[in-house]
Amino acid sequence: MEMTNLSNRDVNEIKLLGSIIEHQPISRANLAKLNELNKTTTSAVVNNLIEEQLVYESGVGSSTLTGGRKPILLEFNPKTAVAISIELGQNYIQSCLAYLNGEIIHYQEEKTALIESDTIVDTLKGLINQHLGHLPETPNGLVGITVGIHGVTLNNQITFSPFYDFTELDIHGCLQSTYQCPVYLENEANLSAIGEYTFVTDQDRIINVNIKSGIGAGVIQFGKLMTGTHGRFGEIGHTILFPGGRPCPCGNLGCLERYASSKALFRSIKERMDIDFIEVDELIKLWHQGDPIITEEVTQVIDYLSVGINNLISSYDPDEVIINGMIFNRIPALLDSLTVKLNRRIAQDTKLSVSRLTDMATIYGGIAVVGSRYLNIEDLKLQGDH
Repeated sequence: MEMTNLSNRDVNEIKLLGSIIEHQPISRANLAKLNELNKTTTSAVVNNLIEEQLVYESGVGSSTLTGGRKPILLEFNPKTAVAISIELGQNYIQSCLAYLNGEIIHYQEEKTALIESDTIVDTLKGLINQHLGHLPETPNGLVGITVGIHGVTLNNQITFSPFYDFTELDIHGCLQSTYQCPVYLENEANLSAIGEYTFVTDQDRIINVNIKSGIGAGVIQFGKLMTGTHGRFGEIGHTILFPGGRPCPCGNLGCLERYASSKALFRSIKERMDIDFIEVDELIKLWHQGDPIITEEVTQVIDYLSVGINNLISSYDPDEVIINGMIFNRIPALLDSLTVKLNRRIAQDTKLSVSRLTDMATIYGGIAVVGSRYLNIEDLKLQGDH
């Protein structure tokens, strides 16, 4: 599949496309002024972007006070191409085919997936092929596939996961050679942060904290994902809460996620109640009824999380910390309890919020990665209703 990428284009094309996306709808004259380019250069670049169907003329603007011809307004064409985004959970897979603005064309979810190293590549290919069966006609077709991994990734390879052993498996190479388009493997918390940055928040420096079977933090600064030398930047779940505490699959003792993850919360509740299983809906119901065990265990988790989040704020000084966890998403009032515990001088200027993308944050992050790489715009913002 032949694919054009903006990384091979003139820097002015990238700059003007970014300005159109950020300020749309915008006229050629205002675009030239904003980027300090002459009108001839601006018109030539815009004509190229229109010809390649990355930009379209959306309507007519108002005349200036001195009269004259009404300006033609420009907007980005989000349906110029499509992306496929996949999240591999501990025992579930969700995936979608979407336009670059996050509009989902086709979605699939398997809640009890069997994820094993000898079958996962065929499983992924089957999913991708199902989505391609719903591929709409677009100027540039499929321009990328992102796979979100619950573990550490580096250079599109999995270096560690507590849930599955894919470290010897080249998922990236297998998929890229099959579909002839860029494939990206990334940590799921990092993707959640990218999704929030691209599609929701207006802040420049954010930390997204995913609280699932484990705990991970994605850190974004002006569109740039902070990954660290070995891809472990933001691995808050494996910071030590209790030295010598509970053993963790990472090899440490007393890691935060062994006490404050959703998995840890459910384990403690089942032990306290002497039961084998409890549904999320039942947990939420008991919380609202003021059940003493549920109240005590959830409050304890918030105490533990406040330690980890305070450490994040102290270390990175973000504009906003976004909490994405099943309990917080279902009981937003818990954010107030967490805020109280963070109401110290060092954290008081940091905004704390609950994810608007919730369970779909990783999926939206995968779409955003494809869009950002294809358009070569690192600080891509495509905010709307998601």
